[in-house]
Order: sequence, then C-alpha cells, then structure tokens
Amino acid sequence: MDLNNYDDLLNKAYDKIPENVKQSSRFEIPKVEVRYEGKNTYITNFNKILNTLNRDKKHFIGIFLKTAGTMGEIRGNQLFLKSRYKSHVLDRLIREYAKEYVLCDICSKPDTNIVKEGKKEYLKCTACGARTEIKE
Repeated sequence: MDLNNYDDLLNKAYDKIPENVKQSSRFEIPKVEVRYEGKNTYITNFNKILNTLNRDKKHFIGIFLKTAGTMGEIRGNQLFLKSRYKSHVLDRLIREYAKEYVLCDICSKPDTNIVKEGKKEYLKCTACGARTEIKE
C-alpha cells in the first residue's frame, strides 16, 4: 500500500468525524443556573449537575455547603443556599468538587466510584483501575 494514499484516506476519514466527537473531553459540567430570592440563592439546574457528576446527593451537598460556608437544602429540584452567590463562584466550587471527588488523578476520566474501606474513602477508577485515597 502506498503511504501517501494511506495518509489521504486517513485525512478523509478524520474530516468525516462530527465536531462534537472530536472534543477531547466528554465530561462537561453544566454551568450553574441561579435564581435569587432576597438574600438567598437557588441553583435551578441542580439535578442536571448532580447527574453529570454521578454522585450521591448527600455526599455532594455535605461537601459543597461546607466549602461554600453556608447552610442549604434541597427544595424540589433546586438547591437552596442561605446566602447570595454569583454563578461563577458556584461553578468554581463545583469544579473543585469534581476534581477532588469525581475525576481520576491518573487518567482524568470521570468513570469513578467512591469506595469506603474501613474509615478511609478511595476514588476507584473503572477506566484505568487506579485507586487513590480521598483526603478530607
């Protein structure tokens, strides 16, 4: 087979791949959608964010509220925060949560589970098999 012909075929095949498939990451956390009521903030797309992170509500809320430094609760499909937050601050807090409790340290894929062994929690990656301890 002629190598130049092979390169041409490869380029043609690559050009036929849709743009959304060419993206390097399939894991994108939705941007926070907020609604304000007085001094309170509601994250209106909370369930969508939680489904993307693929984590337990209690685990996420416990850590998220602690890092945000506020009180809150789930009200319907929304997360209520007892303070006023800008959306970019909430986005940053969610990205930090994902980095610590969702994304694998080795391969950076979101295919992980939190496994408890004794008193320690580990992030177990189903993609590469890595297991890293979660530091509290």
